[in-house]
Amino acid sequence: MMEQLGSGTFLGKNKVNYHLSGIILSETVYHAAVSEEWHHHANPHCSLVLEGGNLEHRRFSQQEVLPGKLVRYASGEEHRNLQTLHPSRNLNLEVEPAFWRTYGLPESSWDTLPEHALQLAVLNLYKECTLLPGHDTLAHTILLQHWGPPVRAGKGTPSWVARLQQLLHDRWDAPLSLNLLAEEIGIHPVTLSKYFPVYFQGTMAEYLRKIKVGKSLALVRDKKQSLTAIALQCGFFDQSHFIRNFKQYTGYLPGAFRKL
Repeated sequence: MMEQLGSGTFLGKNKVNYHLSGIILSETVYHAAVSEEWHHHANPHCSLVLEGGNLEHRRFSQQEVLPGKLVRYASGEEHRNLQTLHPSRNLNLEVEPAFWRTYGLPESSWDTLPEHALQLAVLNLYKECTLLPGHDTLAHTILLQHWGPPVRAGKGTPSWVARLQQLLHDRWDAPLSLNLLAEEIGIHPVTLSKYFPVYFQGTMAEYLRKIKVGKSLALVRDKKQSLTAIALQCGFFDQSHFIRNFKQYTGYLPGAFRKL
């Protein structure tokens, strides 16, 4: 019978485990070999790799997961982790049924959150938990700010929203004008400008900056490039612009995150 891991439980050893009324944030370390068998978790969760990494297998795909990368799982989703590097260290964000009930959110909405939103939420939560452990309301606010109307077609959400989200994530490093985007998704630029904040919880410029900060995480953890080089590679004007935005959206200065 396949192993199911319960709330707050991972294959490695939990260094810290914050229980926040329906949210669990764990820092998990791997110093020795662990099971490479197929398993699943009782709750939806995501893992942000800080150190080490592994080869992640799902039933129909596999990928190398290295520092700065985030992986997300639905509850009950089967996977296994091979060739784990030692030491490895992850930040895990897990959402329990109480959270969904409290805020009237369907568990399926977990899959609608963009990768960069979860990356930034995990880091902000970890930062705040180290400063104010047990502050459940603040933790919920940090996570809930990334939810809005579901970014998927149907149920009252215009079909162009999902198309636009995909465009922004595919071409985050290319020049994108309002007129060009509006033309590609088939709506008027005024409509796009007016309704973008409704579905993306902020302006288009803010959304793109968050994507860029998310893309920078792996580069900062890799430690091979200067912050100036990373800033330019990720589309920021200069190092100071990058540092300011990184701190705003993660809670950390890039140098502090590099040492985390």
